[in-house]
Amino acid sequence: MPTFQIINAYDAKQRSIKEKVQMVDIRDDHAYKSDHIEDSFHLSDATLAQFMKKVDLNTPVFVICYHGNSSKGVAQYLCDQGYLDVYSVEGGMASWRLVHPHG
Repeated sequence: MPTFQIINAYDAKQRSIKEKVQMVDIRDDHAYKSDHIEDSFHLSDATLAQFMKKVDLNTPVFVICYHGNSSKGVAQYLCDQGYLDVYSVEGGMASWRLVHPHG
């Protein structure tokens, strides 16, 4: 059974520039609407089926939350659903914004 890996915000951004990856934001609606990474998928219970239809199991998936804690459980869940290359972004959006203040 595959398990997720931890990736820091800088490395996640570099990989997103160089290859096709899917950023997944699991924060609440308000937080997502006010600030999110361009082209990220807002994953919730309501959008899970849509996500699984849209994103191929071989696509690298980067899960981001507020501070990098909740994303670990969701990343493992996606592994359990058959996704093969899943990462939890260490430090969440707080770290992402420190490394990438404008994007």
